[in-house]
Amino acid sequence: MTVFGAEQIEEIKMASRYFDKYYVAVNIGATIATLSISLIQNDPENQTNYFYGYLIAIIMLISAAVLFIIGYRYYIHIPPYETIILKYIPVIINAFQTRRNYLNDRQTRNRNREDSWINRNIFNEEETMNTDEQTLSFLDYANVVNNGKYNDRVVNDAKSFQRAFIVFLLLIPYWIIYYQV
Repeated sequence: MTVFGAEQIEEIKMASRYFDKYYVAVNIGATIATLSISLIQNDPENQTNYFYGYLIAIIMLISAAVLFIIGYRYYIHIPPYETIILKYIPVIINAFQTRRNYLNDRQTRNRNREDSWINRNIFNEEETMNTDEQTLSFLDYANVVNNGKYNDRVVNDAKSFQRAFIVFLLLIPYWIIYYQV
């Protein structure tokens, strides 16, 4: 929301005011939500209060999404410029296709080698290929160097996005457990 809101402002001087107001609103909303939902859920007389606490949170989330969608036509629409989120899935697909082609080619070469009488001379070459193959990660198969379609920068960005996505995915159970304490 911070980036989206900043894109809606056309003047540079107004951006700092937006961020000030945004963070004040977020902190006030978080304080009210934390206090009100915890007060509702901690009533010892009624055990169904957890349901009502979560119901309030779901209703607020849905109402915020509806308000966001209603204002869609008034937003300033800026097309995305080389976002890794849009390139991540094609990089994975290309890495999968390139790796599959590589394994099929290697399997064909191995069959041909078994049929030929030159097996002894090729043995050292095959060992060096296997050591190179072990240092490659799955996404490295999408590199141009490995017959993929993408340059090193895009593949490295996809690797970084994958690591960051795992961290953010792990934050969900962390915060669920944290708020239950």
